[in-house]
Amino acid sequence: MSQDVKVRLGGLGLIALGVALGWFFILEPLQEAGRRAHDVHYSLKAFFAVPACLIFGVAFLPLGTRLRYRDSAHRNFTAVGWGLFVLVALATGAGFWWFEQQFAALGYS
Repeated sequence: MSQDVKVRLGGLGLIALGVALGWFFILEPLQEAGRRAHDVHYSLKAFFAVPACLIFGVAFLPLGTRLRYRDSAHRNFTAVGWGLFVLVALATGAGFWWFEQQFAALGYS
């Protein structure tokens, strides 16, 4: 199996992981709140992990090894990598804002 195929499969795995984390650590607690549970627990780490998995997974899936997100010689992000990280940061903030709005609409503070 070529390295490109492995990277693309890794992207698919990241997407699957992001969906699973989003379901169990964000959407399930939101459904519990909708059912008026007394205590609802959610993970703040999921608000970063889910967008990171989904955005990087969506980038790796079609591009494979052509995605130059890091400079392996200097061990830092390239402009593409920083762009992906900015998207992750924006999605993290927007996702948390949306989540908090949903909780407030359900009467939680």
